[in-house]
Amino acid sequence: MPSLNDNDLWTLARDKRVKQRVIAAQTIDAPEAVLAHLVNDSSPAVRRVLAARDDLRTRATLQLLAHDSDLKTRQALVANPACPAEILLKLVNDPHWSVRWSLPSHPEVNSVVRQAICQSSDDDLRRLQAEQADLDHETALVLLSDTSATVRAALAAHTTYPDILGVLLQEQSEEVRAGAAQNRLTTSEQRHVLARDRSALVRANLLKFVELEEEDLRLLAVDRSVNVRWWLATWPDTPTSILHILAQDSNAEVASQAVAALQAR
Repeated sequence: MPSLNDNDLWTLARDKRVKQRVIAAQTIDAPEAVLAHLVNDSSPAVRRVLAARDDLRTRATLQLLAHDSDLKTRQALVANPACPAEILLKLVNDPHWSVRWSLPSHPEVNSVVRQAICQSSDDDLRRLQAEQADLDHETALVLLSDTSATVRAALAAHTTYPDILGVLLQEQSEEVRAGAAQNRLTTSEQRHVLARDRSALVRANLLKFVELEEEDLRLLAVDRSVNVRWWLATWPDTPTSILHILAQDSNAEVASQAVAALQAR
């Protein structure tokens, strides 16, 4: 495509045909004045192109896109890796979940946006933030007191901070402790305690997600929960010595699973 001067771009931007206005919106190095004009375009196709531009810098233009009535325009904006944090902040309370749920993993999210997410009424949004591997300690501390057990369980499963994990391991909520049982950063001592947790869900999650010492596996092989013993019998990494114990289980399904596992080795 030949280079376009400013006059050409304004002609395209004011053309009655959407296709021509889209070309103007796509043009590299288009003047900000042209882009500001196109942000009010009647066609969502034009505004979506603008929202996806990684060189869009004018605050007023970005703010209009953040409040655009067209969902796909806002989706394009939040999917744009160059969208600045101050605009992401305005999307925390977006009416559509697909826009909100894209925020936690956005590369431009900063502590201000994270704190706003912590105050959101959207439990799933806060849960998605709790699952982020690069979550800063300050935000993790806020989520530690979240009213939703599901959010705290997500934090327990994904946090990389030993002090945060230590607190969550002491939770009264079975769901939160079950989340902590999934965390591969638990110590052998913490796993030893979790293997004796009062909740079968916690004990089952533990053997599904982390490597256990033989002492704990032997304990779980005679667990009072059939479900825990069944999972242990079906788990591909269960040692042969433990499968031999399970092959003698009083529950026929557990025993048959263990026998089948032994025969497959």
